[in-house]
Amino acid sequence: MPIDIEERIIDKLDTLDEKIDKLCLWKTQMEAEWKNHTEELEKKSVGKEKRFYYIIALMGVGFTIQEIIRSLL
Repeated sequence: MPIDIEERIIDKLDTLDEKIDKLCLWKTQMEAEWKNHTEELEKKSVGKEKRFYYIIALMGVGFTIQEIIRSLL
């Protein structure tokens, strides 16, 4: 039984091709997950910023009301 070198080389190239395809799919999936992750982080940071500004505004209104009440009494 002679070993067909050409057949072995083609088989090895086929397995390499399959591995490269799997790596490409994995990379594409990781890029999509990374994009989703960064979008979620941006949404969270925007929400935190809005909450911070609302708190500052409420504190300002509260102090203003307090000073108005003090000046009236």
